[in-house]
Amino acid sequence: MNRIKDNLAEVLQRIREASAGRDNVKLIAVSKTKPVEMILEAFQAGQVRFGENRVQEARDKQPQLPSEMNWHLIGPLQKNKAKYCPEIFSTIHTIHRFDIAEGLNQKCRSLDKKLDILIQMNLTDEESKSGVTSVDELHALADRIMSLDNLRLTGLMTMGDFHASDDENRKMFARLFEINQQEAARLDLKDQMVEISSGMSGDFELALMEGATYVRIGSAIFGSR
Repeated sequence: MNRIKDNLAEVLQRIREASAGRDNVKLIAVSKTKPVEMILEAFQAGQVRFGENRVQEARDKQPQLPSEMNWHLIGPLQKNKAKYCPEIFSTIHTIHRFDIAEGLNQKCRSLDKKLDILIQMNLTDEESKSGVTSVDELHALADRIMSLDNLRLTGLMTMGDFHASDDENRKMFARLFEINQQEAARLDLKDQMVEISSGMSGDFELALMEGATYVRIGSAIFGSR
């Protein structure tokens, strides 16, 4: 009867154990494709942050759900959808192109609003995934984003490799953490660039062991799609 509530409690316990009780870890319940009834059940069980992959799906759901919910875009963002994001999401995890960041900034400026963003890195060289693929690319993009006054660069995001071993994925999550530390120092953003968005239902414990602060978990909470 309370499957989602029970699943949520179990996930939170696993998060506490894998992160050794760190107080900077935040769970994003991945609600893509899930009906508003299930999302509301998770909210009533205490979950506040929810992640959607598609802007339009989030636009449709948000008016039907409590305003206290905190929405994160965790899927790819198309340039023509950027104008809708500042009124829906608190955080965009998937920035990998300057023109998209620029579009977000323009809309934020018109609303007199600031938006948190993370730069997505593709550290597995999978063509099906978005993201910058090298530190040089990251430097170039981050330097340009620093000129956008209505965006706050708060960290980096990546996805594990479904086909890789646990050891390989753990090394990749560790590399993301190291790159973020170096970039925060380079940009003089040590107090702001503190977020690492990595880890999903199948690998979030590995990500937490390597410093993740956001974990994006769907099926372990809501069940398989």
